Amino acid sequence: NVVKDVEFGFYVDAENMGEILLPTKYCPPGLSVGDHLPVFLYLDSDDRPIATTQEPKTEVGQFAYLEVIDNTDFGTFLDWGLDKDLLVPFGEQHVPMEVGHSYLVYTYVGVKDGRILASSKIDKFLDDDKPHEFKPKQPVSLIIANSTELGFKAIIDNSHWGVLYKNEVHERLSFGQSKKGFIKYIRPDGKIDLSLDGGQELRDKNMKM
Repeated sequence: NVVKDVEFGFYVDAENMGEILLPTKYCPPGLSVGDHLPVFLYLDSDDRPIATTQEPKTEVGQFAYLEVIDNTDFGTFLDWGLDKDLLVPFGEQHVPMEVGHSYLVYTYVGVKDGRILASSKIDKFLDDDKPHEFKPKQPVSLIIANSTELGFKAIIDNSHWGVLYKNEVHERLSFGQSKKGFIKYIRPDGKIDLSLDGGQELRDKNMKM
């Protein structure tokens, strides 16, 4: 909700965060007080909250496959669709990141300063020991993470690992790709088998023991 018109933009009502500036360069033509529009909030280089109408490629609590655009003394910066790039601290890099390469990262809010940061240490943000309520044939969102001898590991609904078996995948998959999939089978140990075909028959349980 746009609440105030100023020389350098508009202020929007961010509810419990108060009024946040939407700079002129992010304002759509014809914007006026009283209008409603979706915005994304983040901290600028001076740690001031700022609003933008740019759409980030990922948000807090999500995984995404992003390209490295710079390495600095502070860490590595990724292109996530905003003017201000996304920082991966050196301590949050699974392997040293290289400019021009893309990596699967998790986006989170830093405890110390409230900045939005990213980490390529994926496993620490996936709790496979945490109970889940997934059921066979349930549709889910998948992010293809990496390949194994069995097939592909995928992140299910930003929360758990699952496996797509290579002999059941009949299309080309790439790392970081987002796909719609289905829960195929919940193993006795809680591990999850996945399918890209919702009508595919479930595996024989005896083959999973």
